[in-house]
Amino acid sequence: MYYHHPKDPWLAVNLSMFFPGMGQFYAGNYLQGFFFFNGQILLLVLTIWHIFAAKGNTITGFICLGIATIFYFISLIEAHFTVYKYRNDATLEKIPRQQKNLWFAIFFTRLLPGLGHLYLQKPMTGLFLLTLYLISWVINNFSALFLFINPLICAASIYHLSLIFTRRRTARLRLLIIIITGITFTFGVMVNYYPQWLEKRFDKFIIPSQSMEPTLQVNDLVFVKKSANYVPKIGQIVVFTPSENIKKVDPDPSDYYIKRIIATPGNEIEIKQGQVYLNETALQEPYIAESPQYTLKSMIIPPNRYLVLGDNRNDSFDSHVWGLLPKEVIVGQAYKIGWPPQRIQSIMP
Repeated sequence: MYYHHPKDPWLAVNLSMFFPGMGQFYAGNYLQGFFFFNGQILLLVLTIWHIFAAKGNTITGFICLGIATIFYFISLIEAHFTVYKYRNDATLEKIPRQQKNLWFAIFFTRLLPGLGHLYLQKPMTGLFLLTLYLISWVINNFSALFLFINPLICAASIYHLSLIFTRRRTARLRLLIIIITGITFTFGVMVNYYPQWLEKRFDKFIIPSQSMEPTLQVNDLVFVKKSANYVPKIGQIVVFTPSENIKKVDPDPSDYYIKRIIATPGNEIEIKQGQVYLNETALQEPYIAESPQYTLKSMIIPPNRYLVLGDNRNDSFDSHVWGLLPKEVIVGQAYKIGWPPQRIQSIMP
């Protein structure tokens, strides 16, 4: 069965699956470990910044993500061969077939629970775990409450594999199995719940009309930053759901709208002679398509209400039609055009 060696190529692979460089550190190749570990951190930071930051370039972000993915797989291969060459054992198989290897079985299990058991010629257990995993994967599509089940199945499968290898299971090996099992479960839960966490903070919105031209064009993909504590400021562009006033004017409202904040609570607003006046001072608006050809009587914006207008002033379904916008329907701040490539830019005021 399995015989424990000081260094095992497939243990190095399993460690690097958690994060590039870990397998190299285990192998004692600290220079390469430092290179892969810090290189991957740099690529991930660049990916996140370019995709989500207002001034980042979305294309550059996806290029960095692609490089990071390639970098990840290279680190796995390199971790394996680092230990394999270090062992310098002519009887050692690159892919263990004759002599079953626990770490290779665990590697397969982390790819898909059940595969490691099939590799160890435990077909009934392997098919059971594989079926259970696929069923739980389907259940995940219906409710986020069960996103922890897949990582749990994977972790349990890894631990069960270790029980199959009964020979020479030292205390050190048992501890290592427990650590890898725990980290596998933790990482799995983090990866599964990360999209849920991200969705609560960021959203995407495709521009459906010409109401925000020239700032936003039809079919622009806009990134929206969401926060329960968000307080809109003058000049910012916000996405919101239809308020009761909108529903009264339009019996078939859109799911979302996007406009610019022109006046916030406590400010006086007036529109006359093609000019917006904020606190009796003409508001400088270089972003509009043309001057408004309508008037709005002077008013003080009440608490938790906002006056919003489209940049295409005379072709926009906005506050001059349906009134003030309640704060509670605001989804978040639109801060960046993320697509198409030629339109990528910040739309922060």
